[in-house]
Formats: sequence, C-alpha cells, structure tokens
Amino acid sequence: MANQQQTPWEIEAEYIQSCNCDYGCPCNFNALPTHGNCEALVAYRIRKGHFGGTKLDGVTFAMGLWWPKAIHEGNGIGALYVDTKTTPEQLAAIEAIGSGKNGGGVFEIFPQTFKEVHPTKRTKIDFHYNDYDSWFTVEGVGEVHSEHIKNPVTGDAFTGTIQLPGGIGWKNAIVSNIRKWWIKDGNITAEHQNKNGHVSLTRFSNAGCIG
Repeated sequence: MANQQQTPWEIEAEYIQSCNCDYGCPCNFNALPTHGNCEALVAYRIRKGHFGGTKLDGVTFAMGLWWPKAIHEGNGIGALYVDTKTTPEQLAAIEAIGSGKNGGGVFEIFPQTFKEVHPTKRTKIDFHYNDYDSWFTVEGVGEVHSEHIKNPVTGDAFTGTIQLPGGIGWKNAIVSNIRKWWIKDGNITAEHQNKNGHVSLTRFSNAGCIG
C-alpha cells in the first residue's frame, strides 16, 4: 500500500486485551492458538493522537474478534465499537484506522484476515486502566476483567511482562489473568474465565506499532 494513499496518523493508547488462549498466548510466539481458534475482545483509550487533522485525545474504542482457526488462516469476523462521546469526525477517523487502509500494524493486518466485518456500533464504553487490575465494558456487547495470575500452590500474585521488539500490537505488555470475559454480538459469541490477558501502553502510526 503506497504511503501517499494513506492519511498520516499516530496514537498513544492504553490497551486491554482478552483472548481464549492460555497465559502468554502462543500466538505471540509464532505458535498455533491453545484451543485451535482465536476469540478476543480488546479495547483502547487514546491518551493523545490524531488522524490527519482530527484530534483523537480521549477517544475510546473496542474490537470484537473471532477466527475459526489461527488468525493467519483467515475467515475471521471483526466488529468495531466506538464510545458514544466520540464526535462524528473522530468516529470516521477510527473507522478509517480500523479499515486497514492506513497502515498501523494489527489495524492493517487483521482486516486482511476477515471474511466479514460488522457495521460499527456506537455504544458506551467504560474503560479503567490500572495495570493488572484493568477492566472495561462495552454496553450491550461484552466485558473484560483483568487481575494478577495467582500461583496455584501459594496463591501469591504473579508479576511479569512480555517484550516483543517486532510486535504488531504492542512491544511490552503485562501478562494477566482475565478473570471473566464475554462477548455477544451476532455471530461473535464467546464466554471465558481465567484466560490470557495483556495490558499495555502502546503506540501506532502508519508505519505500524512503534512503541
């Protein structure tokens, strides 16, 4: 995709991720997903950013994601949820980023693996970024609650991060336990307990994940 066809953009965002894999998620290490398929509900709150001339500071959005096998094998379904406080210009900017037509790591790669994309929904997103104890809800769609992984013998809280210098979604993320997460939106349906989670402060631009 030629750079001159892309609108310049950059964001720094707080990020909370759930998925259906075991802790750490083998997908991060070029392995197949734990249970053979991939289900996820993720959310971002932009601390600062822009898309062209549109300021994106404070915008919150989420994505529902489902694939029947590994992500790279395709046939996935994607859905975009944007908070009701977002202006029409900001909504259009987030849709443009999520379309994959303007670069941006996962934002460019994931759409290439979708067979179906739901129409964007504007709904209330309650987002709380607090390291391991982060959580968010997408009204009428789903919720994600993160916490420390607990040592199965002692009950002590585990602390740890994963560093991925070539990561397409983040470069450094906390590994957490998603105590509970679910999504119900048409043909994207999942419900899980005690699965892999990641919490990160991440940065993107046309060039991909840059921090």
